[in-house]
Amino acid sequence: MLDPVKISKALSEPARYKIMLMLVNQYYREVSQCCSFTTEGVCNCEIMAEFGMIQSRVSYHMKELTEAGLVTEKPCGKWKYYIPNAETLKNYINQLGVDFKL
Repeated sequence: MLDPVKISKALSEPARYKIMLMLVNQYYREVSQCCSFTTEGVCNCEIMAEFGMIQSRVSYHMKELTEAGLVTEKPCGKWKYYIPNAETLKNYINQLGVDFKL
């Protein structure tokens, strides 16, 4: 079930908002070829490199985005790949319109 408050809280952290933008923008490019794997999604090592974060910090932020339903994760070896959940994003935006009578 869509929880707009939980999603808003997840996106209110600037780093997570920027990560989400990166995921959406990079996901719709070609398939990732990172860390010796070719798979769908954005690898956590790409997020680490883009934002200069250590792995544990990326994991923390991605846990928040995943629990909010904004991202799904796909383990591949020792890495995880993240895929934006477009349906949740669309439903969240629509729900905001309904809630705020826009």
